Amino acid sequence: MPPTTTEFVALPHGAVRVVEAGSGPVVVYLHGVGDQGELLPALASLAADHRVLRPDHPGFVESDDAAVNSVRELASLQLAVLDRLVVQEFDLIGCSLGGWVAVELALLAGDRVRSLTLIDAAGLAGDGSAPDIFATDPATMLRLTVHDEQRREAARTAPPDAVVSRRLQRSRETARRIAADPYMHDPSLPDRARVISVPVQVFWGAQDGVIPVSYATAWSAVFPTADVQIIDRAGHLPHVERPEEFLSRSFLDGRSPVSLPDGRSPVSTDSSVLTQSGPA
Repeated sequence: MPPTTTEFVALPHGAVRVVEAGSGPVVVYLHGVGDQGELLPALASLAADHRVLRPDHPGFVESDDAAVNSVRELASLQLAVLDRLVVQEFDLIGCSLGGWVAVELALLAGDRVRSLTLIDAAGLAGDGSAPDIFATDPATMLRLTVHDEQRREAARTAPPDAVVSRRLQRSRETARRIAADPYMHDPSLPDRARVISVPVQVFWGAQDGVIPVSYATAWSAVFPTADVQIIDRAGHLPHVERPEEFLSRSFLDGRSPVSLPDGRSPVSTDSSVLTQSGPA
């Protein structure tokens, strides 16, 4: 795995934690509700020749709380973080709730965004088939999120981690406040997002039970020229369950995962990023 640094970027309403790796063209990754704050192996692979920035959203993981009441306000704070880091142009990736934030950020940042990649993204009403994650028990949430049974079992049998549980609960509370009503979407977003003119790529896990694959069709209606990639044998986190396939299809010149010293791929054995009870 490439070396990473962690920085707390000071904003008027509190500090935002940013994990960074690599150098080169900037890639910004915006996470979802259940993310644990780590640099995912797929992002570590991109860091081989990109500068990868992974900020916690305010009120999530280790970032300070902020007086935000909407996803649009969250995006505004993320833009302030990039301004503080003197980031001009960047490729933007967003997963789940982070996909919704990414669309709002692309609207705010304008021509600073080179491309937009959405992974199983929230933000649209779709066909209404997405279950309410705020009313779903952890065991069901794991089944909806993760397709691979071995990964599910690893998550089920992992020792309890009080720190992870506390972070997840805090993230869920923030997400509930800003995105529960209307549930995980903004009715105004489709019309506003259609002005985005950068290349858009939409990834979806074919077996996603959190935001079903039918929502990919809704995004393709918003972005008719988007490149839509459905990844089989993957749930809500296709870039975690099927990282090689995600990278090989990505706009960002897909790369093989970074190898460990003994030749193993870190993505083939890493189940820790799937031990949460909410979508990442």
